[in-house]
Amino acid sequence: MEGFKHKRVIVTGAASGIGKATAEQFIQQGAQVGLIDLHADELSQIKESFSAQVYVETVDVTDSQGLLSAITKLADAMGGLDILHVNAGINGTFTPIEALTIDEWDQTINTNLRSTFLSVKAAVPLMKANGGSIVITSSVNGNRVFSNFGASAYSTSKAGQVAFAKMAALELSRYNIRVNVICPGAISTNID
Repeated sequence: MEGFKHKRVIVTGAASGIGKATAEQFIQQGAQVGLIDLHADELSQIKESFSAQVYVETVDVTDSQGLLSAITKLADAMGGLDILHVNAGINGTFTPIEALTIDEWDQTINTNLRSTFLSVKAAVPLMKANGGSIVITSSVNGNRVFSNFGASAYSTSKAGQVAFAKMAALELSRYNIRVNVICPGAISTNID
């Protein structure tokens, strides 16, 4: 299959779960793929498993400059960027609001929501001339209220991603940059 031949793709959170599965599908369908994740060994294994053009950058998505630099480096290595899949995320700490520390709140918001903004911010100048597609992995927890207490930071970050995607789609459509958000339910991954 070569449905994405000549496409240049970057996937954040690419070492496992949804990100890994997405990256592997793009690779199998002929795309050049840039992988971003915190886990270098897993990224190396993916790169070694495929003979296609795969590029890797090991970075923590909460490191603003590191993330912006990684996206730029990967796009430069591939000769541009057509598709960005913003997938990196964590569950964070599930605990009642009164017990949730500020650091725990910030870690979840920064990993899930702030890194989404940073990834899209880095991609826009790379896509402006030729258009492109941005896909953000959110969660059904961003659209609904569940009876599982303790998910305030996670649900807030995921609702923020949905709102951000809507505004980004509106703003970036003039450059032929499509923005979509997916909101999966429970999936068996090793998300923390």
